[in-house]
Amino acid sequence: MIPRLFTALGLAIAFAALIAIAPTGLAQQPVPVQPQPSTGISVVGEGIVLAQPNIARITLGADVFDQSLANAQAEAARRMDAVVAKLKADGIADTDIRTVSFNVTPQYDQRGDPNQPVLRGYQVQNMIEVRSTNVAGLGPLLDDAVAAGATRIFGISFEADNMEALKNQARDQAMQNATNKAQQLARDAGVSVGRPTSIDEADTGGVTPVRLSVAPQAAAPAATTPIQPGELRVTTTVRVIWSIQ
Repeated sequence: MIPRLFTALGLAIAFAALIAIAPTGLAQQPVPVQPQPSTGISVVGEGIVLAQPNIARITLGADVFDQSLANAQAEAARRMDAVVAKLKADGIADTDIRTVSFNVTPQYDQRGDPNQPVLRGYQVQNMIEVRSTNVAGLGPLLDDAVAAGATRIFGISFEADNMEALKNQARDQAMQNATNKAQQLARDAGVSVGRPTSIDEADTGGVTPVRLSVAPQAAAPAATTPIQPGELRVTTTVRVIWSIQ
């Protein structure tokens, strides 16, 4: 009787030890919770506001190459000083002219031994951004800059001085457009629109910049450069999810 009792106790102790050393993670593995799909009416609304731009930003500058770095820097500085002086004479304020880049790039001749390129000289580029409220006079302004020594005009972007107000109008239109779509879908489905549960905005306002390029050492054009600012197009979209009642 006693041997059987010892045998039973031994088995019980061994089983308890096996349970104790077993990984606790297996015994307490949580059951993954599947995300519940969002319910409601999801629509995208768009708002578009058109306006006449009254501000232009122009990126222009001088691009000079010379065998001597000192000569290239001196010529680039001379050209930029002349360009800035002409811009100020045309009514551009000091606060509306700022340097955006100044680059010195060695130029090598790769036609010989590619492992031993020959230094040909240095390319010096000095670029400024100019802000002008005289949108109608951009053509003559660019002509004056080129005549003064500018060799690069990379682009023009247009904007309005009341951009925030235009964006607010676009948001109002986008929300109204989204509301109309949600109400139509609810009517077609035979349900009612509840409260918005999610609102996401994507601001894509602006206009496509005008891209111009002036060849280095270009002479001043005989005729005035035509610049058409077009219309400022401020666009925004909203994605809204409404609950269903």
